[in-house]
This record gives sequence, C-alpha cells and structure tokens, in this order.
Amino acid sequence: MERLKIELPEQWQFETEIEIRVTDLNYGNHLANQNILTYAHEARVRFYKKYGFSEMDFGGTSLIQADAAILFQGEGHLGDRIKIKITAIQSGGSSFQVYYLFTNQEGKKVASLRTAMVCFDYKVRKPVRIPQEVLESGLLAEH
Repeated sequence: MERLKIELPEQWQFETEIEIRVTDLNYGNHLANQNILTYAHEARVRFYKKYGFSEMDFGGTSLIQADAAILFQGEGHLGDRIKIKITAIQSGGSSFQVYYLFTNQEGKKVASLRTAMVCFDYKVRKPVRIPQEVLESGLLAEH
C-alpha cells in the first residue's frame, strides 16, 4: 500500500510550541495519534488569533474542517516540547489548506499534516466565500 504524501510549503507563517503532558500519551508511552489533531487544532486557533480571527468569527463567517491528512513520522514523549509550524494557502473560493510541521526539541519530525478548512455559514449550513477581510489580512500565504 502506498503511503500518503503531504507536500509541505517552503515558508512558514507561524510557529508555536506545546509541551506533551502525561494525559497526551497512549499505552505505547508516546504522544497518542488522536492528540496530533488536538495539537493541530490548538496551534491553528493560536495562528488565527495572530490575525485577529477565530474559528467562529473568521472575518464575519465561521469555519468548518472538511478533511485532515496526517503522516506520523516520529514519537513524542512526556515533557517533549513540540514545535508546530503553520502555513495556510487558499485552495478555492471558500476554502484553504492549512499545513503543519511538528518537530521535537531536537528538530526531529514528529508529524506532517494538512487540513482543509471551509468558510461556513452555520445558520444556512452552507459554505460561503472567504471574506475580503481575511483575504487582505495576510493569513493566506501566496502559493
């Protein structure tokens, strides 16, 4: 079976760190796979905040996650500081891709991710165009 491939960008817009807690570990005594998405969500919220946005107030609309792809590339252990780099690139009129690179304090890859985010109106339950305020903010990087 062919492994998933995620083509990461060369430039990163944002960086944050999260320390692995005991509650983030699985029975293998390393960072549990489901917590990779939890860390990505936390990092993404911090990234949006840098530009003055949130997932529920994204330039006057909201966001919904359409999909996620994860490549597990190494282990994270209790007390490790996971550095998460993020870049967002527009992929459609209402959507964009968020790319993540997780590394440990030694610079070793832990995971690479891509999530598809869609601007979404929860009242009518439909996608909407990316707001002009977001397009002008610098949150979406150039290809």
